Amino acid sequence: MRIVVNADDFGLSADTVRATIGAVEAGHVTSATLMPNAPASSEAIEFTRSASDVSFGVHLTFVGGGDERSSAPPAEIPALADEQGRFPPTNRVRVKALLHRLPQDQIEREVAAQVDALRERGIPVSHVDSHRHLHKYAPFRAALARALPRLGVERVRNVQDLYVRRPILSPTFLFGMVWRRALMRRFTTTDHFYMPRWGGDPDWTPILASLPRDGTLEVGSHPGREEGWRDAERRALGAFAHAAAAQGHELVPWTAVG
Repeated sequence: MRIVVNADDFGLSADTVRATIGAVEAGHVTSATLMPNAPASSEAIEFTRSASDVSFGVHLTFVGGGDERSSAPPAEIPALADEQGRFPPTNRVRVKALLHRLPQDQIEREVAAQVDALRERGIPVSHVDSHRHLHKYAPFRAALARALPRLGVERVRNVQDLYVRRPILSPTFLFGMVWRRALMRRFTTTDHFYMPRWGGDPDWTPILASLPRDGTLEVGSHPGREEGWRDAERRALGAFAHAAAAQGHELVPWTAVG
């Protein structure tokens, strides 16, 4: 199987940038998604110029904890960000998305602004995913379906379907198949997607036992060194990459999908 190992949150902090660069250089990460307007985005973007064998996408951001900022002028997306361009907390946006109370045109505008922000700095955007996986909700899917063809981007992250431990009460576990089908109808994506549980799944290798020999899988990770759970993911992804290669799977960038 061809496996993409993607590092999310690239640019969120100096720690995530250092850890992601280390994982790329070690051969544990084949792809990364950048946050265009985060505290350490400049350092992340600078690294992309020397990493030609790695694909880079956009970690589309619509929620935040205070440091993330919009790429579109805040006045053009008042339903998504405040006057300083700060995004609201995750759960508030999720509720609005479920109730279809987010204007699609403003989401489209912010998607285009984030993709363009990286392209203008010389990064060929291979794919998109989203901070807190918001792109699985209907308003975001619809906005991507309109915005991405104009931007020449075809690849979008799938919804999780592989688990080390099944989270029975998770909305993604309960409704994931519906969301997966909706994304697979509209975009080029991987056959499977796995991301470790926040603060859990110290060993990801059990998912390898259930994989077919053919097809594609994306593994999402959040490498870091300073925060406990990010450091745990950094170490786990290294072990996973070695185990996958030892079992004959091929680690590839997102550009190998589709």
